[in-house]
Amino acid sequence: MESFYRLILKKAFWLTWKNRWLWVLGFFAAIIGNGGVYEALIRGFNNISEGRSVFNTFQEYVQSGIFGMLSWAKLDALWQSDSSAFGVTIFTLLTILCVLAVMITLGVIGQGAVISGVIGLDEKEPMKLKSSFRMGVDRFWPVLEINVITKVILLGFLLMIAYFASLIVSSVSAVNIFVYVLSFIIFLILGIVIYFLTIYGTAYVILRRKSVREALWSAWHLFRRHVLLNLEMGLILFILNVVTATLFFAGCFVLLSPLFVLYFLFLVAGSEVVVSILMAVMVLLFVVMMLLVGSWWSTFQLGVWALLFEKLELSGGKSKVLRLYEHFLKLIKPSRIK
Repeated sequence: MESFYRLILKKAFWLTWKNRWLWVLGFFAAIIGNGGVYEALIRGFNNISEGRSVFNTFQEYVQSGIFGMLSWAKLDALWQSDSSAFGVTIFTLLTILCVLAVMITLGVIGQGAVISGVIGLDEKEPMKLKSSFRMGVDRFWPVLEINVITKVILLGFLLMIAYFASLIVSSVSAVNIFVYVLSFIIFLILGIVIYFLTIYGTAYVILRRKSVREALWSAWHLFRRHVLLNLEMGLILFILNVVTATLFFAGCFVLLSPLFVLYFLFLVAGSEVVVSILMAVMVLLFVVMMLLVGSWWSTFQLGVWALLFEKLELSGGKSKVLRLYEHFLKLIKPSRIK
């Protein structure tokens, strides 16, 4: 049997490793959450293990008072009581909105730029940071529109599932656990579908220059034709995600262990200045390593999906399960003839 996933993974790895300028774009792309499916999966298992529903995170945001800051009644009361505090609040909110707008803009540009850069490099085109970034800027609005549409749809499904689940909740804990597990499974399935619509829709917009409507429609058909194959690749990336995270923390422990030893020695010696410096150095090194690994992983993951998209579009493909099944039939067919 020919290797399918391995070739794509190896190609994505070497393309992203040899062209580290892609990591800058991958860092931006990570802002809008390429690993949303993995986050939903891990967060969902955590919620279920603690007896909470899949929409508990949304409830936490609502109860945290973040949305209350935007209440017109509170702002009006603040204006009446303390105009200077009102001005500071408005300035803070506008600053936050501006920062978010810049981050989202860079994230959208980075997403399109990585896909364009990886496919360009795979086709032996002279791709550089500037040309890839320019492509992300050129297709900014369609990519943003796809992300907004898919995120709004996902949020709508989340609210709908939360509403129906709240109607079924009872005093029996077993029923609640069943409702929570069912709601998590439904939301996970919808999240996977919407995730693929986002990735493949973006690829159609960037690589095939399609409109948003055509891109989403084509993305749906591409995903539907190769459901099992896409899920298999998603499972492989999920496993690699866990392995990468494990290796990252193990590597950080090994690299930072000498500093940890020095930290505790000076802590026992009572040297507060050196202890503070060592703590700052360890935190700084950890953040730098986390940013590097996170940027590479975001780039690698997007590169895998871009290469898989191009492969499926040009020549199609068969899932590992189907290939194993066909191989099994070929093995037993001669024995039946005999």
